[in-house]
Amino acid sequence: MSEYAHIVERARGAFAAVSSGEAFLEKEPDNGAAYSNLKGLRRIALAAQEELERYASLKQIDICHYRLVPEEAGNYQVGNVSSCLLTYQKLFSQLHDAIKNGPKENAKIGKESEAESALNFAYTYSGSLGVALLVNSDRGFFEGVLDKPIDAIYEIMSIEAPDAVNGIAKNFGRAVVKRVFDWSKANIEGGFSSDIKWKRSDGRLLGQMVEKSKLQKISDYIEASADAKTKILEVKAMLVGGDLQTKSFHLTVPEGDSYKGIMSDDATLASQPLGNFYNAKIEVSETYYYATEQTKTVHKLISLTKIDA
Repeated sequence: MSEYAHIVERARGAFAAVSSGEAFLEKEPDNGAAYSNLKGLRRIALAAQEELERYASLKQIDICHYRLVPEEAGNYQVGNVSSCLLTYQKLFSQLHDAIKNGPKENAKIGKESEAESALNFAYTYSGSLGVALLVNSDRGFFEGVLDKPIDAIYEIMSIEAPDAVNGIAKNFGRAVVKRVFDWSKANIEGGFSSDIKWKRSDGRLLGQMVEKSKLQKISDYIEASADAKTKILEVKAMLVGGDLQTKSFHLTVPEGDSYKGIMSDDATLASQPLGNFYNAKIEVSETYYYATEQTKTVHKLISLTKIDA
């Protein structure tokens, strides 16, 4: 067994012993010997944790302490706990990938970024449900490879308005927004607040308790937000349908796209027979909804000019 594995295993065993001691004392709260024994076990666990932190600092390993705080005491359904941890991992990896390789539209994480940001289980501890997670930081002279995604996690947690969602999308990509939404939803559905502390290998400690009510607000902000873009297309297309009463139109490009929508106030089909080709100017409005990853597209006909034979 390597020195690293030995130190992690020692901490894991120490905290497991504390949990067993606490469980025993709950059954026999007046047992003085058990209370004294528990105090000793906690000292051993704290010493094991400090040893791990010293080793992590020397070997450029960042430590994440992730604690789930349930609304109802003892409510730790396995599905909810695993969902919270998994969506947090995906958010962290997506952020690292965005910072390393640039913002992404889709939630696909590069293999190298995924491997670099993979969180490894170390041990659990009491005080709600706490999990210690480890990740190699590969620290250079000025910063570690994971410093920026760690900072970004806390930046995202502090958003206070729907407008901030578009800022996250601009800086980190739409995929990160979806990951934030998924992680928030996982905590909400599990009934958890999240207390997340990072002990970086440069000695810096970052931490924040994110209440379930805050996570609900973040989720609501994302559900209420969308990214709208508009562009003008000029195409040669056949008019295959139109309705003056509803001001609707249908144009098709041979072996190409089809456009259905409404006409602008300045456009008209009154003298334009079906089946002919026209030069069409079309406004295309695309609205992307972060929470569902769905895009709604609206076509508006600006002008239609018959092509002379």
